[in-house]
Amino acid sequence: MATTLDELKILLEARGYPCRKIFDLCVLADLPTQSYTNAKGAKSIEVQLAFDEKNGCLTIDTPWAFDSKQAAHKEAMLTCLLSASAKTPLVKTQLDPMAGEVRLRVDCCCGSDGVEAESVVRMLSLIPAFADRWYPHIKNAMEKGSFDPAGGGAAPAESHLESIARRAGGINRLEALLRMRHRNN
Repeated sequence: MATTLDELKILLEARGYPCRKIFDLCVLADLPTQSYTNAKGAKSIEVQLAFDEKNGCLTIDTPWAFDSKQAAHKEAMLTCLLSASAKTPLVKTQLDPMAGEVRLRVDCCCGSDGVEAESVVRMLSLIPAFADRWYPHIKNAMEKGSFDPAGGGAAPAESHLESIARRAGGINRLEALLRMRHRNN
């Protein structure tokens, strides 16, 4: 369990994620990806983790995952991002319309004892999975103005997550079941 950034840093490093603490963030600079290519041309994505005390969660955030100002077809890009977010459980896309920054974000609920190590690792893995699955579609939308609204089929891990959420009655019901399980243990 982690309740502070120092504990979170230790937890991540123990699981092989080299990170550094910068102010109120834990930063993983080069999380490897398969198809997603960052602005520097590398197959990696930067992820920042921070505790949101107000909302009682750990936020896992990817700044500048995409730059909407670089899109030749901004409307198609935003439509693709909205579609991707709707078809991918737990991952949200966020846009800063003034700067053009598009972020990917996952919120992980914290209990009174903090956040469980396995929850952090599981939620952290959603960011590169989302980036890899949707990058070709988002890039195509940005450059050519078209994309496959079905997303070309779900990756096996994502299909499994969607299946679990549906069988449990949706993501809100799944969170409630996890809270009940945690209380009973």
